[in-house]
Amino acid sequence: MPTSELSDALNPYFATSRNRPPANAPPPDGQQSVAPNAADCVPQGSGLETIVTESSQSAISQVSPSSDALSPRMPSAASLTAVQELLRYVASTREAQEIERKRRLAWEQEQEAKYALRQAEMERHMLEMRQEITKLRSRLGASGSPAASPSVQPVAGTHTSQVTPQLPTMGQQPTPDTSPALSHHSTPYLSSQNMGRLEAGPSNLNVIYHPTMPQSPILTQPARFINMGPSSPHSQGIPTQRKRLASELSSDEESSTDSKDESYPRQRNKRRNHHDTRCLTIQHAMRLHMLRLMQLENDKALPDSHVEGTTLGPDQPVRFVWDKTTRQSVHNNRMKTLVLRDLKENRDRYKYVPEKDFNKKSLDTTFEQAFVTLRQKYKAQRDESVARTYKQREDTKARSSRRASRKKTKLCNRSDARNRLDAFEHITFDGALQTECMSSEESEVEESPMNSPRSFLRIRGLPWRSTRLRRFFNTLDENDRVENANKPRRGVGRKERFPGPHKDGLPIPPKGVASWMVSKRWISLMRQTQSEVLTILADLIEDPPGFDWSHFDALGQESEDEDIVGMGQYGGMQLALQYDAPSSAVWTL
Repeated sequence: MPTSELSDALNPYFATSRNRPPANAPPPDGQQSVAPNAADCVPQGSGLETIVTESSQSAISQVSPSSDALSPRMPSAASLTAVQELLRYVASTREAQEIERKRRLAWEQEQEAKYALRQAEMERHMLEMRQEITKLRSRLGASGSPAASPSVQPVAGTHTSQVTPQLPTMGQQPTPDTSPALSHHSTPYLSSQNMGRLEAGPSNLNVIYHPTMPQSPILTQPARFINMGPSSPHSQGIPTQRKRLASELSSDEESSTDSKDESYPRQRNKRRNHHDTRCLTIQHAMRLHMLRLMQLENDKALPDSHVEGTTLGPDQPVRFVWDKTTRQSVHNNRMKTLVLRDLKENRDRYKYVPEKDFNKKSLDTTFEQAFVTLRQKYKAQRDESVARTYKQREDTKARSSRRASRKKTKLCNRSDARNRLDAFEHITFDGALQTECMSSEESEVEESPMNSPRSFLRIRGLPWRSTRLRRFFNTLDENDRVENANKPRRGVGRKERFPGPHKDGLPIPPKGVASWMVSKRWISLMRQTQSEVLTILADLIEDPPGFDWSHFDALGQESEDEDIVGMGQYGGMQLALQYDAPSSAVWTL
């Protein structure tokens, strides 16, 4: 039977060889083979017993220490090395299996945690969708207006016909066998084009993703975020801007009923463009309602003044006594009550006006403002001198508004430029960034007989600003000019600007300016002409500590003219000036 090295190494009898003579070897010398006699034959055991006896005797003779012919053999080095390698292989295999078992156990735990997190997120989304659908259904059922009814049809017809039979079942409870993956099976029904063009964002998609969700009394989001209207014209391939605008306006009319809901924060609506004629404010609603009750299209031609004491019939339009106010005229007060009562009864006409603006105090104030405006327009329509005065007043208001807008734009640009420059981080420069510190830009028209009239802006600075303050503004303007040099601009371009004289009157620095912003020449002039201005100026100037002008040369040194005119010693941020005021006071800039 063939053996291996391992079995030979483990067999204790392998190293001892048996001493067996060959079967065909001749007998040794001196011995003769004697045939046994029949008389000498003695009955013996079976052949098996004989073999066992001989084997035991042979083994005893082999292990006997008295045998000098044989000696025990030691295991070889190769056998021991093989055994050690085998044991090491078994140990390494067992260790690798243990590591793999631990790794797989950790992976299974991680997968279970991820699945639990996904399940919780899915349940949260389902709850939010149930709340939104409940809010939408309650709004559609409560309003019953014809403008809100077609809002569901474009969604069903735009995306697919398979969504239509699912809309009535939104209040059913899903079965327990429904898995989170099944809730997204309706995703292919929405094309990527429709998904990208839905203005309502996730609200529209969730209505289609989860068509079988129960109602919930908990509401966390108003229905105004569910905006289904704009998807219809895009999906039907109508690219015209006018139809898109009409669709957007219709969608806003469908979601306008949310103005009655005051439990959620609401942002003020803004007009999209000059074509948007929606009524967004209570002031606009009051003017429209007064004209509607007066049966007028606009206020270009107001009717004659009503005769005090004459009673109007129930079918006659509203009329006012233009020469008197609501407190002076009983008829005007009666018409005011009629207008306010009718406005409250027909508040649904103005869906974009917040509900909180329909309170009594707000309506009274708004009516008085609108009535005063109508009285002024009536007088302007009847008297040319009043019309000219009214037009001049309106032009002055518009001009002041444009100039204030230019100042705000200039302040915003300089503030952005200062944020980009680390050298002006100190708070001592904060006082310079105020609207009152900005120069005025007044529009002028240059008449030329050779060329067409040219419009430009005349810059009129403030006399109290110092040289350093003007350098500071010039540095910011230059940085802003470099920053925006390569940016595209819309319109006809920036108007030309030319320096002009200082503003008329006696402008005073605003509160919070530092002493380095005020010109010494202007201070000396005020001390000689109007010393009371210095007393006011002492309360306006604030010098933040911690800034040393001796180590800051970005704005240069003070001009020679200011050094000559300046009085006292100027060290750092302190300037002590002594002036001949009535009280002979000493103040510090």
